[in-house]
Amino acid sequence: MKQKLIVFFALCNVCLVRSQQKEDILVNINDQIEIIDGYIEFETFYLDPEEFLDKMADHGAELNGYYEHERLKKIIRKVGTRTTDIITTFYFWNDNLIYVNYQQRPYVETKNESGQVVLDYSNAYTKYESIHYFDNNKEIEKKEMGEPIEGIVLEKGFVGYAQKMKSLLDNKFYNRDTYRALQGKWLFIQNTEDYLMFEGTIRFNFYNGRFANRLKTRIENDVLICFFPMDDRIYRYKIESINDTMLVLTDLSSKEEFSYAKVE
Repeated sequence: MKQKLIVFFALCNVCLVRSQQKEDILVNINDQIEIIDGYIEFETFYLDPEEFLDKMADHGAELNGYYEHERLKKIIRKVGTRTTDIITTFYFWNDNLIYVNYQQRPYVETKNESGQVVLDYSNAYTKYESIHYFDNNKEIEKKEMGEPIEGIVLEKGFVGYAQKMKSLLDNKFYNRDTYRALQGKWLFIQNTEDYLMFEGTIRFNFYNGRFANRLKTRIENDVLICFFPMDDRIYRYKIESINDTMLVLTDLSSKEEFSYAKVE
């Protein structure tokens, strides 16, 4: 009997310690969230909808990353469905996901000039909200408020998704000077009827003055990687030099060098 009591009290002690440890972690996370929300000079970078959605949204979509002290602190994603705005906010501390706020905000019904009931896409309210706390990439606490909207699938896998979006945003952030330098129109010096145009992370190719195709791009270790979203073809070019007037690329497959002149 005495031995059983010892085991019982030992287990209770372990549970109390773990509970206190969890409470301490939650307090720390809330403090970190408060610090992040207190920043006033974020550098903001965005992803195009096709970079973070499998299909286009009914009423627009945006994803912005907020950087402070050279690190991603927060991501806010907004996706407009047929009836509802879905807003997901991710918080990061030391490059790790610590907190997610997920909201379903249906559009308010109103009447148009003909008296018909329509949705006001500029006006929404929070019908369902969930908050998630993470420690070492594991969810340690979840709270839900309200009832989820029927027909809208609740999001899962926050950690994996957040890390994927962080990787895309970090690529833009840490290569921001090169991306900025690439923007605009570049004439192929050997044949001025051929040229490139860069808009954001999209490269447009024109041959003989006509549009040929568009490719997505990313930059890794001074290599411009160009690819088609739904294709296995990937093209890699070493960025030999880039300035306000000239761009020199080397095709890493053929070793051929291409020179372009900037057109204002």
